[in-house]
Amino acid sequence: MQQNRTFRLNVVDVHGEVYTGMARFVAVPAELGEIGILPGHAPLLSGLRPGELRITQPDGQTQILFLEGGMLEIQPDIVTILADASLRIADIDIHESRERIKDAQSTLAKRAVPAMDFARAELELQREVAKLHAYQRYQIHEQRGGGAGNYNWERPALQNVPKVNVQDLED
Repeated sequence: MQQNRTFRLNVVDVHGEVYTGMARFVAVPAELGEIGILPGHAPLLSGLRPGELRITQPDGQTQILFLEGGMLEIQPDIVTILADASLRIADIDIHESRERIKDAQSTLAKRAVPAMDFARAELELQREVAKLHAYQRYQIHEQRGGGAGNYNWERPALQNVPKVNVQDLED
């Protein structure tokens, strides 16, 4: 009995269908961390954070998109991603991202900012920093020849992770 080694992947954003096809593996930026998806994955619903969607197609080619958040549904034979917005990594405008980062940092540096503006600036900063990291990894990948084996799959180190005292949680 031969097991099916692919699954259907559908990616849709507010502008319409982004990607539809078969995949062998998908890495998705879920809210609680990156999720790797293989055929037969257990059903799951998750929110998405800004980051890279890496798709390994049946022929071994890798497609990389940048998602600005959204929702993920996994079923054993089909994965559906409803993205807030998506971009090809090559289409990221790093100059615009750097300007948005400066604007967000300026808003966050102000003391008397309404809570909603502060939260919006925080999300903008996270999204644009994720775009820059994705673009930089993509550029290195292209310089090395563009093959899937050349792609830097390492995630950047976590920063500002709060320390959790398990004992406090149990009380």
